[in-house]
Amino acid sequence: MRRIAAVLWSGLVGGAETFTADLCRTLREIGSETGVVFVTDSEPLATRLDADGIPHTSLGLARGREVLSHPRSFAKAVQSLGRDGVLLLGSGFLAAALRAGGYRGRVVAVMHGATVELGPTTLRDRLVIPVDRAMGFWASDVDVAVSDFSLAQIRRHRRRAQLVRIYNGVDLEKYTPDAATTDRKTVTMAYAGRLIEGKGVDVLLRAMAAGAATSGVRLRIGGDGPARPMLQSLSAELGLNPVVEFTGWISDMPSFWRACEVAVMPSDRCVESFGMAAVEAMACGIPVVVTENGALPELIDQGVTGSMVPRGDVGALADALVELTRDVDKRRSAGSASRARCEQQFDIRDCAQAYLALFEPR
Repeated sequence: MRRIAAVLWSGLVGGAETFTADLCRTLREIGSETGVVFVTDSEPLATRLDADGIPHTSLGLARGREVLSHPRSFAKAVQSLGRDGVLLLGSGFLAAALRAGGYRGRVVAVMHGATVELGPTTLRDRLVIPVDRAMGFWASDVDVAVSDFSLAQIRRHRRRAQLVRIYNGVDLEKYTPDAATTDRKTVTMAYAGRLIEGKGVDVLLRAMAAGAATSGVRLRIGGDGPARPMLQSLSAELGLNPVVEFTGWISDMPSFWRACEVAVMPSDRCVESFGMAAVEAMACGIPVVVTENGALPELIDQGVTGSMVPRGDVGALADALVELTRDVDKRRSAGSASRARCEQQFDIRDCAQAYLALFEPR
């Protein structure tokens, strides 16, 4: 039986963290032992891991980069839970620190993160990022791209045989459709994710004000982050407060998606390497409107499972949302097609089998 550890920066819940927890649980179900090592704090995700019976430990470091000064402690913690292999969120110095600390298991680096394009990079970024990337490329055994888009990005910096693409998956037994979704009188649109600049939530609010906020339409914004005060002020300025709800972080994502009729992923300057929220919604039989951004076009079939619009285009986003809110038959057919696509391509069990194969003896 393979013993595999996953390393997370912290227990703060995001798309990559949710996926990693589900992946660890599914790996256990198909015959491996898994555990999680947190670099900093473990909550709130640790509570969920406890419920799933997944062991975990925390290094309790104040900052992630402190693993460079504690490589032996880091390697020891990973070895105790994953003697055969480890899954890292990204590559870089984490992989290098593991090797420096004496870890000899198989290192699989998973490239989850979105690239934020908020303007020119600093001199520090231009110096540090390539060095960090090079450290990880030297130390990891396999790099996993979570989309064809991210695969192409990685190949620009690294050419090697052990580079694979494995789409993220969702638990199709947890994320299930609600038969009553298309029969509700109020059409609820929803966004879920970090509230930071570049995620396009401001564009979504402006699209609501430009016509999407028609009678009987509401918007739920799930998540939190530094941009929340600005977004709440913008909602008030646009006169949207009666129809917009900021929920904060959501602990039960399947229920969140089942309570809505249309999902929106309006990413603007954040270039998405996958789009976990979109796939979660699709698994619940919800049509999704996304922007032409990073890997998002890979997730949907235009006009079949949802719609795709240019990023940052308020008018196009408003038109796409209005079309779906007014056409219940289109929502129903797109929702069914979305669920079918997840069953074909985004099942967490298929994903787990692909990851487990990376740890088989060579």
